Amino acid sequence: MIRRSLRYDWTEDDRLTRVKWMRGMAIFYGCIGLLVLGVITLARPSSVAPSQARERQTLTAASPGERMIAMPTCPATHNESCTSR
Repeated sequence: MIRRSLRYDWTEDDRLTRVKWMRGMAIFYGCIGLLVLGVITLARPSSVAPSQARERQTLTAASPGERMIAMPTCPATHNESCTSR
């Protein structure tokens, strides 16, 4: 059995074929990685309790140097306002 080795002097077609192959593999594994990351993100339960989520959303709305004053929530419907009572 004759053992042949790969040539080191690649032609331009060999280089282009390798570049296309490597680009395709990078796109394929990148998509797989994004899908896995999405599944992990969606499957993980939220670490913020529902009552804390509202407070955290209010606090993150302010810019870093701005002071935020939390307003009490009111059980009014869309047609009423809290001040009309």
